[in-house]
Amino acid sequence: MDLHLMQAAPSDEERAALDDLLGPPGSGWDGGERDASTHRVARGGRAAREQRDLLLPALHALQARVGWISPGGLNHVAERLTVPPAEAYGVATFYAMFSTDPRPRTVVHACDDLACRIAGGLQVCEALESHLGPAGAGAGEATWVRSPCLGMCERAPAALVQISGAGMKDMAYGHVGAHQVEHLVTDTLAGMEFTRPTDPMAQSAPQTWDTHDRENLRLLRRVGVVDPSSIDDYRAHGGYEALRRALEIGAEATIAEITESKLLGRGGAAFPTGVKWRAVAEAPARPHFFVCNADESEPGTFKDRVVMEQDPFAVIESLTIAGLTTGCERGYLYIRGEYPLATERVEHAIAEARRHGFLGADVMGHGAAFDIE
Repeated sequence: MDLHLMQAAPSDEERAALDDLLGPPGSGWDGGERDASTHRVARGGRAAREQRDLLLPALHALQARVGWISPGGLNHVAERLTVPPAEAYGVATFYAMFSTDPRPRTVVHACDDLACRIAGGLQVCEALESHLGPAGAGAGEATWVRSPCLGMCERAPAALVQISGAGMKDMAYGHVGAHQVEHLVTDTLAGMEFTRPTDPMAQSAPQTWDTHDRENLRLLRRVGVVDPSSIDDYRAHGGYEALRRALEIGAEATIAEITESKLLGRGGAAFPTGVKWRAVAEAPARPHFFVCNADESEPGTFKDRVVMEQDPFAVIESLTIAGLTTGCERGYLYIRGEYPLATERVEHAIAEARRHGFLGADVMGHGAAFDIE
């Protein structure tokens, strides 16, 4: 991909995918407004150049609709967003979940990393090869590829099914045995969710913890207890009381409590959270942005996935407290493409929090603005 556009044109399906995201060209394209809840924009020229953050959503739209990002589709993205073609190509080829080569609309990602290898992941790969041919083969209705850790180590071996097309969505599965691969492939190609006996680790496991164990839980205390889709159930179990108190006592007192708690970062450096928050709050440069790094790619690391899938409102409330306390008006949640269920539930939690006044221009009626993308 050069610094200039190629001659390739997008397909009708690719045009429709971008129109669904950005709105049709010419319909209010000059000077419309952006809706933070849907990413829809209607702007051009300088305003379009300021929407560079829509590059990833635009590429996702193409990948999800067509199954790969063609040269014509990439041209169309660059033109619509006024992004240099070389930059669009660089982003499209950086992320493993995108493909710039033609491939079937159904792709099975089979984890062959450490935890899954121990649990039989290589046998799953062998079974996939016997049913779909060599990894990455482009012919047929479906293909499969070997994948690094899918963040489902407690349910190894794991597989992620990526399906493109309007109305389709990716699905991640744990405890996929080699003997189940044929069933997985046939269900997927038939447009159905892979069905099998109830996964004992999916929902019920946290509820089997005895009373003493649950009394000592902190991060996971609501997992297996609250309905992850219900903001009312979350609030019935203490949800949003921490945000209410943080708003009442103010940023300085909140940072003091975080510092006194000796809360530490979990990225390896064990940096004191209170020190970091204070440094951001006192930084004179504006605006401030708060980023929640919900990416997990190291084998054995999946706590973030469990919290986002089973207690997503806790992540949103925590990010809101952090953002408001440090003087941020916008937060970004960086989440893996390999976590489709976590993504779905976090997006739902953000929408529900916004609808109930816990995000937006006036959080809980305290006059403070904060929203999350």
